[in-house]
Amino acid sequence: MQSFSKELPSSLEKQQNEDDVSTRRRSLPGRIIMESWLPGVLVVCVALGLNFYRLGDPSLWFDEILSVTRAIQPLPVVWKIIWTTQPNMALYYLLLHFWLDVTNALGFAPTETVVRLPSAICAALSALVVFQMGRRYLSLSVALLASGLYVINALQLTYAQETRSYGLQLLLLSLAWYALLNILTQEKLSWRWLVVYGLTATLSVYTQIFSLLVLLSQVVAVVCLLVLPTTWRERTRQRFRPLLFCGIVIGILMVPILLASRGNDKTGWIPIPDLGDALHVFTVISGDKRLYEVILLGLCLLSMIGALCVQSTWLRTPLLRLPAFASLDKQPRLRQFFPVIVVLACWFVIPFVLSYIISQGSTRLFIPRYLVTIVPPLMLLAGASCMLIPWRYLRVTLIVGALFVASWAVPLYYQSAEVEDWQTPTAWLQDHYQSGDGMVCYDNDQGCEVGIEYYLRAYPTGVTFPEDAPGAFPWVHYDTTNQLGDSESALDTTQLAAYMNQHKRLFFIVARLSNDDQVARVKATQQWLNSHYQYQDQVTTPTVTIYLYKVN
Repeated sequence: MQSFSKELPSSLEKQQNEDDVSTRRRSLPGRIIMESWLPGVLVVCVALGLNFYRLGDPSLWFDEILSVTRAIQPLPVVWKIIWTTQPNMALYYLLLHFWLDVTNALGFAPTETVVRLPSAICAALSALVVFQMGRRYLSLSVALLASGLYVINALQLTYAQETRSYGLQLLLLSLAWYALLNILTQEKLSWRWLVVYGLTATLSVYTQIFSLLVLLSQVVAVVCLLVLPTTWRERTRQRFRPLLFCGIVIGILMVPILLASRGNDKTGWIPIPDLGDALHVFTVISGDKRLYEVILLGLCLLSMIGALCVQSTWLRTPLLRLPAFASLDKQPRLRQFFPVIVVLACWFVIPFVLSYIISQGSTRLFIPRYLVTIVPPLMLLAGASCMLIPWRYLRVTLIVGALFVASWAVPLYYQSAEVEDWQTPTAWLQDHYQSGDGMVCYDNDQGCEVGIEYYLRAYPTGVTFPEDAPGAFPWVHYDTTNQLGDSESALDTTQLAAYMNQHKRLFFIVARLSNDDQVARVKATQQWLNSHYQYQDQVTTPTVTIYLYKVN
């Protein structure tokens, strides 16, 4: 394979000059769009619109409720929770804590919209970074298609609308990659970009430990650029020492969170992945739309093959002899197409492969929620295929067609966004509650009590969960000691009888049963309640069932 290594070291500057000439030749409207901030603003507005739409409608589910429950604790308690049992998502818990402090001071309760808002904003800003990366290093067509596919992606939308750390993680990782590309390509090394890279890379690991695999993919990308004969090799070699120093600093800064995570592996619930699970990741990313999945992966494959064709004179010469493709050779930005695709391929492939291999052992990482980090490079790879299409109208058709097919999954996402419904049964409980009523929740080890408590607090009517109920325990106790309470007491008929002697009515709450044995024991307890007390009413959702009993 022949290369461009014989080009002068100033090829990047010449390329920029040629780009400027090419830009001046464009029509005035096209130049205004290309050079202005309007496309980026449009991307952010569309992303915010999609992220805010029905943001507060679906009920929070257990994981989201845990995020809020941890974040609302006093700061010393949050700090203890992070370093005792929950080092993953450390930065997110701290930021959410301060966010809820501010919103509470302004008079806003921690409702679904309030607690999800930071994720929605971070995800929208990450879309802007994806757009800017595509426009700066490839083309406006690539940027529009890639950012468009990104903002309407079902997996990205899922975590843009959840009270979890993934929206913040996507923003930090996208910024880290963008800063790294600027470090490798700018004519003069900017220490500001080194600082941005160091901060975002470090903070991404404090946001999600999985980010470490993405940082390893950056190491692989830099090594590839050092070795492969591309237009970026010379400059990458010049920046190797600053990058090495920055990498050492990042490694030192990551030591505390890595040490805290060493004894807190809580991924045993994730199954060992097989080939079917690997394919399922792309099904999830495509919103379970097979046609879109085929188109998406096909466009990515086209970009990778096209990058090889552009890089290899032997491969590209027969192609470019065709009149239709002759214009490709005149595109100045096509010279950096191969190194950009190498970077994006590393970002996409390395975390995917490493998480799959690691998950064959005791540490399990291979699930879609962690692999949302490969969505940005996947969409940029798909968008990069635009640069290989010489016909303008065909490029426009590709952009519109791909976005149209991808948008099929968006309505389905909003229809099925709710994971667990805690809101409906808690509202029913508040409507039927009378002074002096008792409550018993099972299974509190699986979050029954903490789920009810969140909605009693978010929509207060004066009802609180009783501390003396059988099986009750505050979840913060588990977070600070790593020890669960005695949840089985909620099914102990002796304790229930003693508790009912103090109350006229009982709300018997059942949620998140995890196995058939629990279901059988709950049924036995219900039979005892039915034989000793008067059944009044109930509410049932797929997540929670509340039975109301009255003392005869």
